Amino acid sequence: MAKVPELKGGQMITIAYFIGIIIILFVVYKILAATGLIKTQAKKKEEALKDAAVDTLRTDDIFNPEYYFNKKFQSLGNQYITAYSNELRKAMTGLGTDEEAIFVVFGNLKNKCNVSELAAGYKYKFNRNLKTDLLNELSEKDAATLIGIVNKLPNT
Repeated sequence: MAKVPELKGGQMITIAYFIGIIIILFVVYKILAATGLIKTQAKKKEEALKDAAVDTLRTDDIFNPEYYFNKKFQSLGNQYITAYSNELRKAMTGLGTDEEAIFVVFGNLKNKCNVSELAAGYKYKFNRNLKTDLLNELSEKDAATLIGIVNKLPNT
């Protein structure tokens, strides 16, 4: 049988200190990662996705009011454009932003042309750019959610 080496009292305390220091460092790392002071690989990937969503919102043509002209698609109708424009404006005015209301409006659209049709109606009704208002009101996370909703819509 193999002999287990005997540890003296001083060696046992040294091992306990070493293990304690490792545990403390691990806890400190987790706290710093949770607060965002240390960026983990998952956090970097999440931020890259959010940045990509905001870039898509900035550059996507479907938020351009002229996008739907000369395209054959199922139109929303003036009553829906007016109602959705009012709902979006209401969600973006006052203290805070009602992100859920914005997501519901875009979730009710039938296709991507409806997005630009809505942008045109919003521009006509409020003389404001829908894309600019959305960029100013939504956080990166919410912009990513919105782009996810819009990307699920069919093209026509």
